[in-house]
Amino acid sequence: MANIWYIQVNRYCNNNCHFCSNPSNEKDISYERWIELINEFILKKYEWVIFTGGEPTLSKDLPKWIEYAKSKSINSRVISNWSITSDFDFAKKLKDAWLKLIHFSIYSHIEKIHDFLTWNPGSYQNVIKSIQNMTKLWVEVQINTVINHYNEDHLDKIVMFLNKQFPNIYHFVWNNLDPLMMQQTKIALTTLPNFDAFEISLKKAMDFLTSKRKTFRAERVPLCFMRWYEFVSTETRKIVKNEERLVYFLDSREVINDKWLDFIHDKKPECTECDLNPICGWVYESEKFYSYVKVKPQKLSKTEKESIINIINSN
Repeated sequence: MANIWYIQVNRYCNNNCHFCSNPSNEKDISYERWIELINEFILKKYEWVIFTGGEPTLSKDLPKWIEYAKSKSINSRVISNWSITSDFDFAKKLKDAWLKLIHFSIYSHIEKIHDFLTWNPGSYQNVIKSIQNMTKLWVEVQINTVINHYNEDHLDKIVMFLNKQFPNIYHFVWNNLDPLMMQQTKIALTTLPNFDAFEISLKKAMDFLTSKRKTFRAERVPLCFMRWYEFVSTETRKIVKNEERLVYFLDSREVINDKWLDFIHDKKPECTECDLNPICGWVYESEKFYSYVKVKPQKLSKTEKESIINIINSN
């Protein structure tokens, strides 16, 4: 089982994404508290620690934390929007601290759209520079993309562009928009996606990456909107494999320990008619934010259902 611990090292950021689910509260984790968490992490025998935020690369202690984790034989990842990794010298500091993997967030291959969503002119050019720096340093790069209204029609174009520019990127993650914690402004609410629209471009993106023998995952996407690719659903994989996820937040939640049951959220009455229902997480807060989504109950043969389970358990 791939049990992972996410640690928010800060809660401030150089971007101001309209749909941000962890908005700034200007908090930092102390170095001492971080050591306590990592030592607890070691006892739980988790495989990875993921540094997130806010924007973790803005933390002066990040290289030291990566180094400490490495000394304890723990693998580290960083989820970043780019921040100062566009500076080659800082990128090298992370490399020298034994960072092996970094996730960069890209919301569109169209510069104007990406910069609008981050509300930070120049962020697109900087994240591209960051990817260039990390690939030069042989740090593995993976791509995170938040599915939203402004990219719902070109998710496939984004991965095609990145594959052409950076053929050594082998893993992509789509996170359907999480509206619960984001700002409730008029602009933020316009980012809510049309599920029927993104279903089309998401399928094309998955088909393309499959043809290139690349891997991918999708989170918060109901299985009826990703037919034939159910095995890449983050929630479905955790339900099937009985995995858990620990998240340390720099807010009132502090520590959340999600077990497999926590990945199943309120569903529509029609979901009971769907053969994928037992392994589908649906979308939490669906009544408050996603009430407009119309589910499409699926009918599968016993062999088809067993195939999905077998694929998940085999990798």
